[in-house]
Amino acid sequence: MSLESPEFTREKIAASAVRFRDEVYTGKTHMDAIIEMEENNPDWHDSNDSVEDGFVTSTGRYVERDEAWEIAKKSGQLDHHEPRKRNMEDEALDAHDIQELRPKHIK
Repeated sequence: MSLESPEFTREKIAASAVRFRDEVYTGKTHMDAIIEMEENNPDWHDSNDSVEDGFVTSTGRYVERDEAWEIAKKSGQLDHHEPRKRNMEDEALDAHDIQELRPKHIK
């Protein structure tokens, strides 16, 4: 299948996510994902298990911030009007970098 074919769909960043105890929780922002995680794991503060933050792609994959940055860059999702100055070479993705994931109170 060629990249130009209509069947080709480039993987995109779909949601912010956190991974805890091999479960992935998603939300528009990482805080939304943490709230979902807390609802399912009220004892998480007492645990020695780590909480990892990342993103889920349109294919359902959990990816860490650095891979998410590359996916968002290749798929054209990065908001080029974002006022923060970013180092495009070694940056990790933040939900604020994608218009669809940016909280409403941040324009």
